[in-house]
Amino acid sequence: MKPSLKLTNAVHILVYIANTKPGERVVSKDIAQSVNTNPSRVRALMSDLFSAGLIEREEDENFGRPKLAKKPEDISMADILEAINEDAKVFPLDTKVSDDCEVAKKINPTLSFYYDQMEEHLLSLIKDMRFSDILDRFYADENALSALKEA
Repeated sequence: MKPSLKLTNAVHILVYIANTKPGERVVSKDIAQSVNTNPSRVRALMSDLFSAGLIEREEDENFGRPKLAKKPEDISMADILEAINEDAKVFPLDTKVSDDCEVAKKINPTLSFYYDQMEEHLLSLIKDMRFSDILDRFYADENALSALKEA
């Protein structure tokens, strides 16, 4: 089972958008190339981010390029997760288990007790993680990388 990369990709998209300069072209094809995925996946994630009010379109000569709808410090990781994961389940249960097996019948109710606690703890933790912190670390890492290249 492969873990979902939706949160990672959504943050990547937001960082990409935050790093574009006014007047610079921003299209899903270019973002998809950066994320190394297909443009339809980027458009779907961007649609979720638009619906959640995390990004919006500029109405200008650039045909409404995307931009952050809020200040980075006003966006939490919980906001991003909830935007791209409508049921906000980080730990989903497997609903395709066998109805004929006694273990399968009991595993989801058993796990849901723990998963609900983990979910609640994680969401409370990431509500305090700001997108501005991610950008700060991104720029710090970028500066460190530039310094290494110059040395």
